[in-house]
Amino acid sequence: MPYLSLKPICVRMKSLCVVVPKKKAEPVRQRLMSKGILRKELQIRSDSQNVYFPVTQRVDLCYPVETKNFSEIKEQIKDYRVLVDLPDDLREYLPSSYDVLGSIAIVKVSDEVLPHASKIGKAIIAAQKAVSTVCVDVGVMDEFRTRGVKVVAGEKNLETVHKEYGLVFKMDISKVFFSPRLATERETVANQVGPGETVVDMFAGVGPFSIMIAKTRAPRIIYAIDSNPEAIRYLEENIELNKVKTVKPVLGDARESIVDLEASDRIIMNLPHSANDFLLDAIRALKPGGTIHFYKIMEEVELEDRMNEMRSLAVEEGRVMKLLARRKVKSYSPSLNFYAFDLSFL
Repeated sequence: MPYLSLKPICVRMKSLCVVVPKKKAEPVRQRLMSKGILRKELQIRSDSQNVYFPVTQRVDLCYPVETKNFSEIKEQIKDYRVLVDLPDDLREYLPSSYDVLGSIAIVKVSDEVLPHASKIGKAIIAAQKAVSTVCVDVGVMDEFRTRGVKVVAGEKNLETVHKEYGLVFKMDISKVFFSPRLATERETVANQVGPGETVVDMFAGVGPFSIMIAKTRAPRIIYAIDSNPEAIRYLEENIELNKVKTVKPVLGDARESIVDLEASDRIIMNLPHSANDFLLDAIRALKPGGTIHFYKIMEEVELEDRMNEMRSLAVEEGRVMKLLARRKVKSYSPSLNFYAFDLSFL
């Protein structure tokens, strides 16, 4: 693998380094990265025979450890793909993006480059100083729709603390589901909440919608429902971490739990694969003139049909549905999009 010269570069500084023959350099670099002792802020040196890896401490890899001057890197490479050592015919299959939750990166990898997942993970760690663990996303699994993950590089710890809009969310990514790509959507919904509202978050998870609303607005109460005991456990911890008082966790099935709650001014339904199965229950629990934030993954051509179905459902309950806003939140696949609907039911 070529060791890139990065610009701009500032003054030179002394550091311990591992001296490795060029032919042995790449495996040693990977070992140093996996141990977390390669100094990412210093430029790797080389001469005609050796590569000099700056390290944070002495390490016994059967190679000499010396002290040398290194140039400090002022600008870090952000595109991990530059750092991955792959055959040229496979480079087109490298993922162009990945999710970062706290110190953990989660990447979806195609079958073509799956055998090289460890290299991809180590390159992401090299490109992102805050990342210490990289996992491959193996798909949504179990009754709680958690994300199946496999650690391919870095530390094995799957618990992390994610920061978003000044809030902190603690979670184990193998036990709960959290999408950092909905941060802007969560803010959009929170900004609509009026003082004194009663809010129900039907599929609350670790609390990103509920806690943002409680922290930034003035609701009377937010009932945060989830059927996953692990999600509720982390929700309770996140309530304490963010010092909010108006969020009340509710462990149970949303359909059954919402019946026992007071009528609400606003209901959040972030379960895009099957929220439509719970829409009738939400309408019945909503005050006249209240708002439902409904999320659905679908093709664009399905939008009008879905709207008509929801209007018909409202009519059956003696209600009139009004579309307040519709947003394409993100792409889900080449043919599917993640949509948000702000709906009023009179």
